[in-house]
Amino acid sequence: MYHENKKVNKVNIFVKDCITTAFFDIIKDKEFEKITISEIIKKAGVSRMGFYRNFNSKENVIEDYVLNCFKSTVDKIKEKRKLSFETQNIILTTLLNFQKYANQIKLLLDRKLEYLLYNCYIKAFYSLYDRKIVSRFRDYSIHMFIAEIFYLEMTWIKNGMVEEPEKLAKIYFKILKLHLNSLNL
Repeated sequence: MYHENKKVNKVNIFVKDCITTAFFDIIKDKEFEKITISEIIKKAGVSRMGFYRNFNSKENVIEDYVLNCFKSTVDKIKEKRKLSFETQNIILTTLLNFQKYANQIKLLLDRKLEYLLYNCYIKAFYSLYDRKIVSRFRDYSIHMFIAEIFYLEMTWIKNGMVEEPEKLAKIYFKILKLHLNSLNL
């Protein structure tokens, strides 16, 4: 029984990968709203049941992909936080990992799907924080940090990612210091 579940899991991963690859191939040439589930499953070579066993919608294909991309970023940030909680290190880790998925992210931005990306950022970055601690101050600060990182990365990609991640992390950190100094904190 255990081996059968392992085999089913591998099949599901393969099917998910086929669907995700097909989706990204299609969205290169077609507006998101005009893409159909039928078109995705035909291109992926999977059944409709295979699609719905793994995803609820075409938005869910994007969310699953983006959250998996961010999972490795979050894991690296958690690991580095054990050593150091420096903001610059967190930003650099995020930028370096983000760079790996830049082509797909740019494609989603070009298709006006920024809102889906932002929702994924919120889910991914909230996993860094202890949910037992609840306060408005903390909630505001987390959302501000997420928004800053998100728009920093989206602006970077829209501008062609000219700066190296290390340089952009330093720029962000300088801007952060300027903001804090202007508030006399």
